[in-house]
Amino acid sequence: MRTPPSRRAAMAVPPPPPNSGGARSRSRAPDRLPGDVIIAALAPHIRFSDHLAHRVVCRSWRRSCRLIGRAPPPFPWLMLPPPASAAASAGPPGAPQRRVFYDIPEGRSYAYPVPASRRYLASRGGWLVLAASDPPRRRLELLNPITGMVVPVPWPFGEDPTTEGFHAVLTASLADPGCILAVATDRLVRYCRPAVRGGWATLRAPGFRYDTACSDLVSVGATVYLMDERRKLWRADLAAAEPKVERRDTAFALPQMLAGESARWRHYLVESLGNVLLVVTDDHHRRVGLYKLNWDMRLWVRTPASVLGDMVLLLGRGCSAAVPILAAAGRAPGTVLVARQPWRSTVQQMGLNFCGGGGGRGEQPWFWTETRLSAGLEDDQLVVRKTVPQRPGEFTAGDSFWFFPAIDKMDCPPRQDGAA
Repeated sequence: MRTPPSRRAAMAVPPPPPNSGGARSRSRAPDRLPGDVIIAALAPHIRFSDHLAHRVVCRSWRRSCRLIGRAPPPFPWLMLPPPASAAASAGPPGAPQRRVFYDIPEGRSYAYPVPASRRYLASRGGWLVLAASDPPRRRLELLNPITGMVVPVPWPFGEDPTTEGFHAVLTASLADPGCILAVATDRLVRYCRPAVRGGWATLRAPGFRYDTACSDLVSVGATVYLMDERRKLWRADLAAAEPKVERRDTAFALPQMLAGESARWRHYLVESLGNVLLVVTDDHHRRVGLYKLNWDMRLWVRTPASVLGDMVLLLGRGCSAAVPILAAAGRAPGTVLVARQPWRSTVQQMGLNFCGGGGGRGEQPWFWTETRLSAGLEDDQLVVRKTVPQRPGEFTAGDSFWFFPAIDKMDCPPRQDGAA
């Protein structure tokens, strides 16, 4: 049997050396592609949830995910309260406790260990700001629950035992060298740069009074705004060479109350497209008012829902946000979303230790509330309200807490947990 000419020609060609192009082409066979090439090929087609799964496959894939990056989802995760049974068995302060984060548009849950017996102060760019208030090791902690990285920050109030409650805000992700952590309490603002381990600086805010439900703190870039229960306003540009606190006395008409309703209002400051918005609600979110700040005119201007554009508002303490409706699972513009827990909302919680519950209160359910504002400026802007009871658990001070998931260049070895 004669050998075909094409086969004789192939047999006459010497085999390629080990480092030739033939070997390189074989090394790039689909089943042997390096992780970074695989992730790069998949990047345009994967969601952030897929990114979380890919980074825990192996060390090489985690490195590839970190190098290529992935934009975080625009809609944050709701940090669900632990059941009362889990809170009771959390162990000593600082012990890992499994907490569930719920992605509302995707309908998925993720579970990560976070330190027990911490107060959750703020969230931004993948980081949580936690307060460990148990002496003698009082401190703040910045935690990325996805990567497990923790950055300790000294206690901002030294040995002062009278400072109990305060607000906090991060002006950017910790991966940004210009990130500033600011805290505000009675007549005082302190701030530092945790990315460069900077110490605390102090500003006086004469007249400011901290209140869990009726005061709030928000940042627009490096400028922070504070408002207390009297609706007085303070502002400071923390990136200035010599930051100074400015004050404005503002006044406006509150939404009308129904007969027999309580007159206690909850205040939420929200940054949206560079503007400062104020949402005023009652404890049960039956009456909602939306206002926009005009700093130069010393006014909170009553605002229709149309000012939000294609946005919905998420309310929480230290984590309120305006997010695009494209990421809000079909919700209409002007929707306001918040979780609440009535018994905690009506009790003024001034201390830092919010764990426990006592007297069976930890068994009370929390409620998921969706409200839609009207397009006009009627006295009552409430159009639709939906309340859904959820499983028992505890929210800090009765407010929902939103986590803005992200993975930045400070990524560290992966955990072996994830989707719950």
